[in-house]
Amino acid sequence: MTIFLNLFSNLIPLYIMIGLGYLAGRYLNVERESVANLLIYLCLPIVVFGFVVNLELHPSYIALPLLITATCMIVGGVTLYLGKSVFADNRANLLSMCTSMPNAGYFGLPLVLLLFETHLVAVYMFMMLGVTLYDSTIGYYIAARGNFSIQDSLSKLVKFPALYAIAIALACNLGGIEMPQIFETYWGHFKGAYVVMGMMIIGVALAKIDKFALGPRFLSFVCLGKFVLWPAVMGLFIWSDVSIFGLLNTDIHKLMFVISVMPPAANIAAFAAQLNVQPEKAATTVLMCTVFALFYIPFMIAIFQL
Repeated sequence: MTIFLNLFSNLIPLYIMIGLGYLAGRYLNVERESVANLLIYLCLPIVVFGFVVNLELHPSYIALPLLITATCMIVGGVTLYLGKSVFADNRANLLSMCTSMPNAGYFGLPLVLLLFETHLVAVYMFMMLGVTLYDSTIGYYIAARGNFSIQDSLSKLVKFPALYAIAIALACNLGGIEMPQIFETYWGHFKGAYVVMGMMIIGVALAKIDKFALGPRFLSFVCLGKFVLWPAVMGLFIWSDVSIFGLLNTDIHKLMFVISVMPPAANIAAFAAQLNVQPEKAATTVLMCTVFALFYIPFMIAIFQL
């Protein structure tokens, strides 16, 4: 119960941000496309760059982001194949996004700060690079394929700025180039703006629709993929390491588990709005799963005794 109350109090502000976004969209005429473009083309590249350039690239942890990216790819591929056999439109692409892209930052980071020691938070942030890599490449490509041809989708991917931010940051990191203090100061501001705007866009998107686009069948597939398949795939990786490879310790396994139980990323609402991939259904689905996660995450953590 103590863990539940601590988690609950830390997650409630995120729901308040969604409510503020709804008010902004309903009464201040804030447009979801404008917020999405600010997030994707301005905030996200700077935030991603700062995380990657400051990471301590420990050799023993180098496989972690690749493992996370592989999990995203497996879940995204399975649900995209399943979605195309069930849905005749771009809901299959949205399903793949919602199941494969976890909210590792807005939800995951506060949770890890609450449950783990400082040096493990740094490891978790390194793991988050795998989510960012997937979101910035394959995830965005799947979203674009919902409305565009392969050529057009690749063209949009090439223009996606976070991809270049990762490459430049890795080059600076490996080259030992340190960022000036003024960058660190303003990077902190951008991180805050990214969290606030990232959650608010869910509310802004909801404010632009006349009714919730629930879709019980679609929501059921999303929950199955995100809250069952994702932890199952990650659990298989953890079991393999414990039983066969023995490369990682128990704390790292716990971090891997935490990232597997996160709800769908708030970025999905931004991608869907920018690319017009059923933005109403995207925002509604992310909201419903985020509400469910408020109870699901403490339950899973209690069951597995983190």
